[in-house]
Amino acid sequence: MPVYDLDHVTLGVSHLYEGAERLRRTTGLRSVEGGWLTEMPTAHRVVPLPGGAYINVESVIARPADLPPPVRLFAGWFEGVTATGDHWMTWNLRARSRADLEEVARRLGGDVVVARGANRPDGTHATTIMAPGNAATTWARGLPNFYFHEDAPDHPARARVEHEPPVTEVAWLEIGAREDELVEHIGVETFGALPLRLVDGPAGLHALGLRTAVGTEIVVRADSAAPALADLARQVAV
Repeated sequence: MPVYDLDHVTLGVSHLYEGAERLRRTTGLRSVEGGWLTEMPTAHRVVPLPGGAYINVESVIARPADLPPPVRLFAGWFEGVTATGDHWMTWNLRARSRADLEEVARRLGGDVVVARGANRPDGTHATTIMAPGNAATTWARGLPNFYFHEDAPDHPARARVEHEPPVTEVAWLEIGAREDELVEHIGVETFGALPLRLVDGPAGLHALGLRTAVGTEIVVRADSAAPALADLARQVAV
């Protein structure tokens, strides 16, 4: 089975710019503009990390009156969750080839989803390519979706930033998960390659540890939104 790399983790905040600045102030991690989505009323700041990974700082930025009911429900849910504090929304892996992403879709019974990604301030936009594409079977269970980036050189995660101090590697991810369920989802090879720390507690990401050039660790810790997202998925399914 292919090995998949860490792609990004999403930190939901109540105010995009205040949340990104608070992250910089408390950890030294700087961010760049990530853009905004057309289908979802959210926008992003991107914290580039070694190995092409990144932290996706995200918040709701608008509530247009003509939002489709499921999107309106999601936006309200997002605002409600983040009103109580920052939450880890998702963690995600990256395929090394389109064929590896198609293998995910076959294995997990989903599809390779190709959709318009973030709109950028320079007038361009990203293209999102992911699998298996069903948040109810991935993020709501605290498990990752898988991405493939054709526009990798232009991705904000490749931007040059000066973290304080510089970050040299992703040291560990603390995940609430059953080992057998996680191995079945990501594969034994990827499970062995990623610096995962499994803990008891709610499903999903709990903390991210980053090693710095001065030998210290930066730890970003927040509650997991996966249990609340599972509740939302059940509402939508009814």
